[in-house]
Amino acid sequence: MKKIIVVFLFLLSIVMAHAQQYKNFKVSVYCRAYEVKLMADTTNYLKPIWNEITRQLKVDKVYLETHRDLIIVDQQTLNMAKKFFTDRGIEVAGGITLTVSEPNRFQTFCYSDPDDREKVKELSEYTAKNFNEFILDDFFFTNCKDDEAIKDKGSKSWTQYRLDLMAEAAKSLIVGPAKAVNPKVKVIVKYPNWYEHFQGLGFNLEKEPQIFDGIYTGTETRDAVMSAQHLHPYLGYNIFRYFENIAPGRNGGGWVDPGGMTSADRYAEQLWITLFAKAPEQTLFDFRQLSRPIYPSDRAAWQGNIQVLIMMK
Repeated sequence: MKKIIVVFLFLLSIVMAHAQQYKNFKVSVYCRAYEVKLMADTTNYLKPIWNEITRQLKVDKVYLETHRDLIIVDQQTLNMAKKFFTDRGIEVAGGITLTVSEPNRFQTFCYSDPDDREKVKELSEYTAKNFNEFILDDFFFTNCKDDEAIKDKGSKSWTQYRLDLMAEAAKSLIVGPAKAVNPKVKVIVKYPNWYEHFQGLGFNLEKEPQIFDGIYTGTETRDAVMSAQHLHPYLGYNIFRYFENIAPGRNGGGWVDPGGMTSADRYAEQLWITLFAKAPEQTLFDFRQLSRPIYPSDRAAWQGNIQVLIMMK
């Protein structure tokens, strides 16, 4: 009888460790390769930051990125990072950002180049070997116009050529190789908050949702006036509902980040809008930015202004 009770309590502890910590949604934190590569130092780097994040936030899951900007996190560091989080009952998944140099105007791989294609395939295999689920950050596109791409394009428009190319790449370079290494792996593609011209870069909303195991929604909207994107905040709601209809039941959640915001309020608004859209999971980008303090410059101009507050009231 004692053995049965012990086994029951052990199983219960596992279930509770992986239980959703908020009632209506899960919370995930995305960790870039820049930060994941530092996580081998669990004592001085990872643990203090994680303690500060979880002191204020209930986290269910982390995405550990294996690649960004040609930085590949080594196997030993990945092992240590995965163990750190799983020991704390946190679900772990992988991530890939397919950039050659994000600071260089979002330079991505060239999917008409044999060497680049092989590199993307290797990244997919490496990530699938380490995780049963991984997500592509929204850089799975191409703006390449090298000689090989011009030759391959033929008489097609650039938009049609890239739509076809990226659908093919999704099958032969991402999903196929990943499942050959790990048949259990679930491969997710994240799409950004939408402009119609994104399809000109190969973002294929017709074919790719059927190729990948699921999709994810970028509900980040920045500042509608001051940032370069000029996306109205409410689009974070619209785009999630739109993507729900593109892949019913397979839209994993909403993704927000503080990039391009002019105040911390904008970040909070992204979270609210994503929740109002009924996203089952909120992914917070990213580990580095969640750990930084709030500065006076992060405050909105109206904060602390008694006259404004009275007028609003």
